[in-house]
Amino acid sequence: MDTCLATRTYAPSALMHIRPYRVLSIEDGREEEVKFFMPPADGAGSLTAFESVMLLKLVRAINPDFVFEFGTFDGRTTRLVLEDLPDNGDSESRIYTLDLPDTDGIVFQGDDKLLAEKAVLSSRKYNQSPKKAMVKQILQDSMTFDPSPYAGKFDFIFVDANHEYEYVKRDTENSLKMLGGDSSCIVWHDYGNPQFPELTRYLEDLAGSLELYHIEGTMLVFHMRGAKIGDERTAA
Repeated sequence: MDTCLATRTYAPSALMHIRPYRVLSIEDGREEEVKFFMPPADGAGSLTAFESVMLLKLVRAINPDFVFEFGTFDGRTTRLVLEDLPDNGDSESRIYTLDLPDTDGIVFQGDDKLLAEKAVLSSRKYNQSPKKAMVKQILQDSMTFDPSPYAGKFDFIFVDANHEYEYVKRDTENSLKMLGGDSSCIVWHDYGNPQFPELTRYLEDLAGSLELYHIEGTMLVFHMRGAKIGDERTAA
């Protein structure tokens, strides 16, 4: 049986499927107001509005000093996270975001090639932010990216780059090497997306060795350390 989010049918796996309220009920100590940006009308390559809310909540739960993003695309998600990061007094870049400098010789799945070609020509949305100096753009194929200079540096990592199996595996392995801090989180996008069945199966297999949660109603999967997920509600 394959996973189908439309029918809420899930392949047998240790991956835990949780209702969104369990994420929203995580204590984060932040004010309720948030600066928000609507996704584009066609939605291509972007989080949905609801996924954006879930991602921001996970960021707030961790309150990261440093964030790494695999897959800048047009910089919308970068800007979303950037605008909500509170000032921690650090003058160095706090969001590192990686994307391809070009698409020559790269293997893609689904619409990824078209989106990657669009991204190469994109003026990233985070450049519209007055906080843009907090972003460090890395233009490199993530298959050749060396995580060793960043070992343990990032407390929040978002994986939404090339969805081909070898890339997802490599980006995930590098994320685990770069993850650090008492509270930390890795989030993957496009779980259950019918364009990327290899990614879905990879995460379901990974859940056998790493605690993973899928937020129902989204294509987000996350691994969290040092923060307590909200309790499941009991029937009245």
